[in-house]
Amino acid sequence: MASPASASSSLLEEEPTLPVCAHDLLPELELLTLVLISHGHSPPLNPPPRLRFDVRSLPNPPKTIRDTHNGTSKRLQEWMRTDAKFLARRDEIKSEIEAAMTRMTAETEQRKIARSPSEQKDLTTEDSEPMVEMEQQIEEGEACDEEGPQDQDNIDNNDSTPRDQATLLRVGIFCAMGRHRSVAMVEELKNLPWPGWHVVIEHRDIFKKHGAGKKSSGQRSRGNRGGTMPTAFDGSSE
Repeated sequence: MASPASASSSLLEEEPTLPVCAHDLLPELELLTLVLISHGHSPPLNPPPRLRFDVRSLPNPPKTIRDTHNGTSKRLQEWMRTDAKFLARRDEIKSEIEAAMTRMTAETEQRKIARSPSEQKDLTTEDSEPMVEMEQQIEEGEACDEEGPQDQDNIDNNDSTPRDQATLLRVGIFCAMGRHRSVAMVEELKNLPWPGWHVVIEHRDIFKKHGAGKKSSGQRSRGNRGGTMPTAFDGSSE
């Protein structure tokens, strides 16, 4: 007769496992999201962010660095970190974001408490539909392609539902052109711990040139949930 330990081991081995990408396909119920956006001072973000920080007073990197590096460059970021004003401004922005997070978390809890039992049931049913669809895709082998899970849809658009807006904390950080100081600040902030929050970053004007009349398509990167995150400064014009 097989021992209880061996029987338990056998059951664990037979238990089906989800594909690596399944975690990213799970519906994110009431997941609060921090969106960090770097940009030039003009035009302003549309829709307007909940928080907006001007970093144009911070020192600009030397021209030799600015001409060959943008704010995603480790060399430029290292130069910025040597400046005490940059680090102090980072901490100020972090504190204001954390205060806004606390308010949003409290608002989310109040909405949950205020829901009637029928509303809770309807919400559960609505949010379970993506799960059912995901399970069907996994069974059919269609959940993942050769390149793995795809990035989430553009989170910064005018078609967001009221529920989306209630769970998004959009933060705009801008400098003169949106290529160096603001980008470096967003990159610095994304690496700070934001427990319980999903983090998304966007560099709207990172490829914008001097005198360009149109904004670039920007660069977006999906973040991590809580903890550390994956992939907004100025005294003179960039």
